[in-house]
Parts: sequence; C-alpha cells; structure tokens
Amino acid sequence: MVFKTTCPTCELAWPYLDRLRRKAEGSGLGVLAISQDSPEETAAFSRRLGTRIPTGFDPEPWPVSEALGLTTVPTFFRVGAEGGVEETVVGFDRSRMESFAARADSLAGRPPSPLFHERESVPAIRPG
Repeated sequence: MVFKTTCPTCELAWPYLDRLRRKAEGSGLGVLAISQDSPEETAAFSRRLGTRIPTGFDPEPWPVSEALGLTTVPTFFRVGAEGGVEETVVGFDRSRMESFAARADSLAGRPPSPLFHERESVPAIRPG
C-alpha cells in the first residue's frame, strides 16, 4: 500500500492492512507499506494506530509512486513471485482486501477467517 499519513482513507485502511500483515505470517506472503511522508511522521502515525507494518519510504518528488503511475492514495498492489504487479486496488475496497486475506489464509493452510468483524461497518471508499 502506498499511503500518506494525512490521508483519512489511508488511516481507515491502516488497521486492516495490519490485520492482513498478521494473516500473511506463515503464508509466504508479505505486507509492505510505502509512505510518502518522512520516517518521523510515519512512525508517529504507526504508533498512534498501534500497528507494526514494515514500511519503506518514497520521499518527494515520489519517484516510486511516479514509476508505478500512482495518482491516488491509498493504492494497494499485489506483487507476484516474479516481482511484477499482478493487481492494483485504488482506494479502500473492502471486498478486495477480504480476497487478499482469504489468499493469505489459503496459502498458510488455514481455514478462511474474516478480515472484518461483523460489528464493524466499513464502507467501500474509492477516490472521487
């Protein structure tokens, strides 16, 4: 996921990305976030939200984001074993995140378990 710490949609997605990270443990999948903000701002964001997502940095003028053709945050990328982008999700899309979680469970040999809990009402948010 490429994100900014000042983006409300990124903040909404962040705890679910951390859940996805935990599901990915032991599955052969990894989760990596790419921040468009400074390491200090990003660390404060992660601390405030209580997460431990491995994070890289794409400092201004955002060469990684430019190379990926990124125009909106958050944007999620599923990268294949060969290193190529196999799927791109622009914005927060609950059903696509659930499919990532189901894939992690399957690869780890676990029965599927929900990424979202019933009591959580999270709308699909896409860039306008």
